[in-house]
Amino acid sequence: MLFDAIMQAFGEEIPETSRLIRRRKDADALQEIQGARILLVEDNEINQQVAGEILEGAGLIVTLANNGQIAVDAVKERRYDAVLMDVQMPVMDGYTATKAIRKWESVSANADSDVRRAEAGGQKAVNRTQASNLRPPTSNIPIIAMTAHAMAGDEEKSLEAGMNGHVTKPIDPEQLFAELQKWIQPREKWAADRQQDASAEPSAPKFSEDDLPQALPGFDLEVGLRRLMGNKRLYRKLLLDFGSKYTGIAGEIRHALDAGDFEKTHSLVHNLKGLAGNLAATELQAATVEMEKRIKGGPKKISTPEQLDQKFVELEKAIFRALQAVQILGSPAEDKPVASSTAELSAVPPELLKEMISRIQAAAEMGDFKQISSIAVDLKARSKAMVPLSDRFIRLAEDFDFDGILKLVAELENTDLVE
Repeated sequence: MLFDAIMQAFGEEIPETSRLIRRRKDADALQEIQGARILLVEDNEINQQVAGEILEGAGLIVTLANNGQIAVDAVKERRYDAVLMDVQMPVMDGYTATKAIRKWESVSANADSDVRRAEAGGQKAVNRTQASNLRPPTSNIPIIAMTAHAMAGDEEKSLEAGMNGHVTKPIDPEQLFAELQKWIQPREKWAADRQQDASAEPSAPKFSEDDLPQALPGFDLEVGLRRLMGNKRLYRKLLLDFGSKYTGIAGEIRHALDAGDFEKTHSLVHNLKGLAGNLAATELQAATVEMEKRIKGGPKKISTPEQLDQKFVELEKAIFRALQAVQILGSPAEDKPVASSTAELSAVPPELLKEMISRIQAAAEMGDFKQISSIAVDLKARSKAMVPLSDRFIRLAEDFDFDGILKLVAELENTDLVE
């Protein structure tokens, strides 16, 4: 900014394109750390929300800790790619917490080294149990101070405590992301470690069933929500379904290409294009359009193998980025029995259960999801015992799950409570 101001003072034009290019490069660099896990240590609830929205909006996975002691415990239990550490907090401040983490890293690394030396020498590892219940890191976790302090010496104090960097509050997103990019390894370097840790980590989704992030890389969420009339739960469900069911689509397309089956290749790409359009996966949709141009029209109009390979690589990258993006939302809900338990159903008045089956069945035959929701709302207002069943029907109706509604009705008809 100072350089631009000096140049302008001398009457020179400052091309805006240079700044656009710089922003584009920054965005590309940020994409390299999307999916990284950040431990946000902050005691102020509003500050948590602000920082959380900024980080999650950039495709990072955020875990909150309300004080330094919680942060120390969290780092011992789970691997994070970086810690954003507030300085002034109750229970344990950021400086003390950082020193505790660095001490634990040192002790853990030494214990792990002793185990390896003992095993190499054929000796019994006396301290094996001490090391095994911890997770000694292969390198020190980056800890970045996040504080309103901007006085001279504050950054030095943070570094002396063992922190790697320093950002000031109120948060400047560009400064924050620049610091994170400096310390977090690119995606391909930690992807393998992430797979190893997956089985040992909780799989709770970051967002609730009714929630979506402000942004999702490669997706136009505003357009997608508008297409689904603002139904966030349904949109999230569709995104998660895509993430779980299309992990092998690139391999299928590649196999069809290698086999010279251009009809099947076109069918796979065309279907993927339609799906990408419905989900507002703009980047993926653009890649499928380009790929389809190369294979449409039969063997005589097919592009050269080199052109096909180039377009396939671009498509494969777009598929990977889209699949990576939806992982931010968490994992798809496990399939569970749609019917209530016997104990739940036994509390339902038989006459209301029969009425529910009859009315919802009639509405389902008409394909009237709005009417199904209205019926369920009416019935649960007439009896508390009807609440669990009614809520199931309301959710199925909001998700336009026609098959699920019919399945639930059929299961209710087959219960002993309906004569």
